[in-house]
Amino acid sequence: MSTREQWKRHTEEVLGELGIAEGHSVLDCCCGSGIYTAAAATLVGEAGLVYAIDKNNEKLSELRQKADSNGLQNIKIMERDVELKIPLPDSAVDFVLLYDIFWYFRPQENKMENLLKEIQRVAKPDALISVYPTHVDSNRLEQFKNEMKNNGFVLVSEYSRQLVHEENLERGKLLNYRKEKNYQIKMLEEKIADLKNRLPIHSVPPSMIQELEELEDELERIKKEK
Repeated sequence: MSTREQWKRHTEEVLGELGIAEGHSVLDCCCGSGIYTAAAATLVGEAGLVYAIDKNNEKLSELRQKADSNGLQNIKIMERDVELKIPLPDSAVDFVLLYDIFWYFRPQENKMENLLKEIQRVAKPDALISVYPTHVDSNRLEQFKNEMKNNGFVLVSEYSRQLVHEENLERGKLLNYRKEKNYQIKMLEEKIADLKNRLPIHSVPPSMIQELEELEDELERIKKEK
């Protein structure tokens, strides 16, 4: 078995353990050349979709070639700076991969704070956010964990295993988070209050009524799950 075949099998195994499967939507944030993007696309199949976002055009070109050569048509590649905004609607994805991002997004910097707020926005209420921390010492990692907590994420598992990093197989750590329900309730209540304040006195647009009803339904559903 070639090295690339070993990486493919290994990355699919890693993501399969997270629960990524047929029909899921996945965001690979700062995906680079997409070794985990390709694995996610294989697992979610034709019924699923993987959003691969990075600002490095050269790396994304490598990913396009990889997708074409493997017949992966369920990858949506976006060349964007996610520090500013993730170009996805609210509650869009089942899984978020934050793998090997600390070389650019440093804990306790404003751009990390902005990124986590965007992740909170685009992740579905029951989404899993998986973090592979590299290029970071233990103190910085603890700072990151505190940032995740402050942004409404709860750590559900932490473990070490063999992972692919920079075209090498090495021992690494995975941190897996879910959105904290009380934080979701607070955010939804703020959205509902803001929308109600913006409702015109007369001739309320049907789109605003629909948005309000959807937000209230989601809030009710999350409260019932608690």
